[in-house]
Amino acid sequence: MNSRFPRLRLACTLALSACLVTAATKAAAQDSANDANLQYRQAFAALSQRDWLEARRLLLPLWQKAHTWDVASGLGQAEFLLGNYATGATYTAFALANLPPKEKLATADRLRTALSEMKETVGTLHVTVSEGEAEVLLDDELVGISPLAQEVYANPGKHWLQARRPNGATSRQNLVVEAGKSYQVALILERQPEQTASALQLSEPAGVTASSNASQSVDHGRFHPNWTPVWITGSAAVAAAAIGAGFAVDASSAKADGAEALSEAEAEFGNNPCAPSNGGASEICQSVQSAADRRKTSNTIATTSFAISGVFAVAAVGSYFLWAKPRAPRVDAWLGPNGGGLHLAGRF
Repeated sequence: MNSRFPRLRLACTLALSACLVTAATKAAAQDSANDANLQYRQAFAALSQRDWLEARRLLLPLWQKAHTWDVASGLGQAEFLLGNYATGATYTAFALANLPPKEKLATADRLRTALSEMKETVGTLHVTVSEGEAEVLLDDELVGISPLAQEVYANPGKHWLQARRPNGATSRQNLVVEAGKSYQVALILERQPEQTASALQLSEPAGVTASSNASQSVDHGRFHPNWTPVWITGSAAVAAAAIGAGFAVDASSAKADGAEALSEAEAEFGNNPCAPSNGGASEICQSVQSAADRRKTSNTIATTSFAISGVFAVAAVGSYFLWAKPRAPRVDAWLGPNGGGLHLAGRF
C-alpha cells in the first residue's frame, strides 16, 4: 500500500515496535503456556513481518477481552499502517493515557512521539458537552461518554458529531476536518418540545417535575409556530372594527337626517318647533326624535365595537408572542474538562 506519509510510517513502526518488544517479552516471561500471551506473541511476530492485517486479526480479540495499553499500542500501529489513521491515533492515545507508572520513561516518550506524528494525518477534536453522562458519537460510532477523557480523532473530510442522553436531550454539529488541525467543539444538549411535554405528563402522577434545556442544536429542537390563535383573534379584531365603523357611519347619517328634519319642522312651526305646544305630535317632529334615537344607538354600538376590536387586537399580539414568534435568543454557559464557554441559541 502506498503511503502519503512515509516518514510517519517509519517513525510509528520504530516507536511502537520498541513498546511491543518490552510488552511481549514480559508476557512470555509471566506465563508461556497462557493462550492470550501466545496470541499476543503471534501478533507481535505479524507486526515484525509487517503483516498488519494478521496483527489486527490477532489483537482485536485480546482488546475485546481487556483494554490494555500494550494491546492498544499494537492495534494503533496496525490500524495506522493499514491507512486507518484516526483509529490508529485513537488506540495510541489510549495506550499513552493508560501506560503503567512502572513503565520506562522512554516507552512513554516513544508513544508520545508516535501520537504526535499520527496527529499530522488526522483532525483532533476537543469535545465538551453541556451535560454529563451523554453518549458522544462520531458518524454513528460511539466514541465515549461525557465528559470525554481524551481527544477524538477524525480522518480528513466531512463528519457529524452528536451528543445524546436517554431523556431525549441531544445536540449535533456538522464538521469539515482537515489533517493536522485541532477543533474545539461544544455540544449544547436540547430537548424536543414534544419530548418535554411527554416527560411532564408522565411525571405528574409521581409529583416529579421534569426539566428541559430548551439548541438545537443544530437540527434538533426545531420550532413549530402555531398561527391559529393569531388568525382567530386577529380576524375577530378586524370584524369588530368593521362593525364599529359601520355603526359610526350610520350615526353620522342619523345626525344628518335629524338636522334635515329639524330644519323642516322650524320652517313649518317656527322656533322650538317640536315643543308640545307647537308641532310636537307632528310626523316631522317624530322623524327628528327617531333620528336622534338612531344616532345614540349607533354611537353606542360603534364605541363598544371599537373597544372589543382593541381587546382582540391586543390578544392577537399576545398570541403571536406566545405561539407564533420564534424562540428568543438565549445564552448558555458550560464548563468542561478542556475549558468553558458561552453558547448563543435562538432564531433571528
